[in-house]
Amino acid sequence: MECILTPKDYDFMKLAKEIATKSGCIRGESRFGAIAVKDGNIIAEGWNGHVGNIKPCIEQGSCIRVESGIPSGTRREVAHCICAEQRLICTAAKDGVALENSTMYVNGLPCEVCMRLIKAAGIKRVFHTNDYLNDESYKKAELVGLELVKIDM
Repeated sequence: MECILTPKDYDFMKLAKEIATKSGCIRGESRFGAIAVKDGNIIAEGWNGHVGNIKPCIEQGSCIRVESGIPSGTRREVAHCICAEQRLICTAAKDGVALENSTMYVNGLPCEVCMRLIKAAGIKRVFHTNDYLNDESYKKAELVGLELVKIDM
């Protein structure tokens, strides 16, 4: 399905990129932000980073994934952090915000795990920027029936 991008789509993506600055990831290229929009209003946001009492990697000065030589995009269970999309969904649930029929903007392509969570949360479309390291995210989005729209910025 062809999607005509509007100036608002670019504005929302800029906001997602701005939210990414909250990330505590030591690797600058791995800082991601996400927003959920419904009826033209931002209803939730998220960024990748630590949870609970774990200090952000940038404050610790190291990253367990980097120290262990784990390639980006693999072995996510080793990380002390969660994805931007996961934080957005968890925060919305905690705050009682329904994501059903909303649209997500994320300054990257969600991983295959997040694709399933996004679909389960009722989000209907994801606008993203960069491609992911492999095709698994695209395959998972197609499998679960999630619409992806790439924005070049």
